[in-house]
Amino acid sequence: MERKSVAFEVKALDEAEGIFEGYASTFTKVPDSYGDVIDKGAFKKTITENRGRIKILWNHNTDEPIGIPLELREDDIGLYVKGKLSLAVQRAREVFALMKDGVVNTMSIGFRTIKEGMDGDIRHVQEVKLYDTSPVTFASNESALITSVKAVEPRDSKDIESSIEYLSALLTKYQDAEPPSTPVADADGAAELESVLTTINAEMSGFDAVEAERLLEAAIARAGG
Repeated sequence: MERKSVAFEVKALDEAEGIFEGYASTFTKVPDSYGDVIDKGAFKKTITENRGRIKILWNHNTDEPIGIPLELREDDIGLYVKGKLSLAVQRAREVFALMKDGVVNTMSIGFRTIKEGMDGDIRHVQEVKLYDTSPVTFASNESALITSVKAVEPRDSKDIESSIEYLSALLTKYQDAEPPSTPVADADGAAELESVLTTINAEMSGFDAVEAERLLEAAIARAGG
């Protein structure tokens, strides 16, 4: 199996899903580091015949599948892919974090050449059987772009819910306790906890998880948790 890689750049973020978009291969007249050019039309047959069997792997490792292409198509630029990372898988979450930070900035294709032709010293790949489109560490070609990435939430909702339950119990303790020696300070603490809980519960359907986490941790720390 052969491999070809292209560099990509994260252009946008959507904090909802593990989805990225871009080009796994591009059609250029400039040979890659192997002296090859992939011709337009090379992917059309394999997209039709093998779409359901093409995977997203980490560094082409068949032991580390991390997602599937939701969409594959050829256009004038190259092989466009819209991929979904399986964020329940730890490696997929790690790869996404690396993509988001620009550490992993290369996509690659794993394929078998079906048809080829020579133009002097340049090999033209005319038809391939595609096996995978994968994030990898290094590229042999530097002309493709990721157009968008949808991200995993920064903290699991169960963690947020657990913190809310803790704060609710703490607020109940404040409200049920005997008047303390410093009533003003404790009253202020109870009021702050109640305000935080009200704000977060009111926005649970679409809250900013990072901000919610910050508020929770700050409130817990001030309450002596």
